[in-house]
Amino acid sequence: MSARSLSVAQDGVFTTPIRVAARIQLGALAPTMPVAEAFSLLALSTAAEAVRRASLLRSSDDSEILHKLRVALRRLRTLWWAYRPLLDGTGATAHAHEFKSLASIAGVTRNWDVLRHLMQEAHAMRPRFATLLSDIDEKRAGALLLSRATIFDAQIESSLKHAIENTRHHLDARSGNPALADFVEGSIERAEKALKKAVKRAIQDRASRYTSLHEVRIAGKKLRYVLEFFSPILQRDHQAVIESLASVQDVLGMLNDLVTSEALLREHTFQLTESAVVNDAIGYLEGEKMRQMRTAGTILQDVPRTMTANWQP
Repeated sequence: MSARSLSVAQDGVFTTPIRVAARIQLGALAPTMPVAEAFSLLALSTAAEAVRRASLLRSSDDSEILHKLRVALRRLRTLWWAYRPLLDGTGATAHAHEFKSLASIAGVTRNWDVLRHLMQEAHAMRPRFATLLSDIDEKRAGALLLSRATIFDAQIESSLKHAIENTRHHLDARSGNPALADFVEGSIERAEKALKKAVKRAIQDRASRYTSLHEVRIAGKKLRYVLEFFSPILQRDHQAVIESLASVQDVLGMLNDLVTSEALLREHTFQLTESAVVNDAIGYLEGEKMRQMRTAGTILQDVPRTMTANWQP
């Protein structure tokens, strides 16, 4: 039984909730599967993860829940990016912006979690950060209330359900959809080309190095997520490539955490503890940022070598 017959009626409207549909055995991704059916399979499972994480926020303030929610939403944005050549550009962009907005809402609290983690590590060397940690906890608690309220008001399940319905409708109505194998090959090539371009720009652009490195991080995530989505139908095992991309993203992710945390401290300097302590913390983060920037710069040359030319399904 297909993903469509399980969860979508003849008129293209979902007849079962996302969380229920995703639990049903929808069948393995196969090279012969229509691109529209493959979309439903991938979108339902990823949306179900986002809905599950959002639901868990009602009873838990675990930072990992917020992180996993953001990852699921980023993966949805990547899926829509992959399918964009087959979709109406305006609609696809609107859905991607919606996912980004929801991820940003979760990110408000997540950023305080990251800052606290970094300051907790520094606290072992600089005990004076104890009062700053207390202030961060207070700010984080307020941010969590806002994130929770906004996410619940956004009604994630119905929003994602609408996005999947709308996109599936466009795919079904489109004439001349490519074979899934051709579509997958094209999507991976697009992601690979974007990553190579971002790496080249980052190597050349030393004046805006962080911005360029951030673009490498985003492009690397796209390639990684596309490979993960379609790995069941690729000829070769690309797990090594996925792991290499994940390692690069860990380095660039740490850089992003340091930059974001420094900006957060600067923004709230006068709402936190003594300014001297905040300035000390900013100085610490600046030093760590510079070190991480150098580390990130050294790995750029290796990124293209993590990729392979044979992506064919």
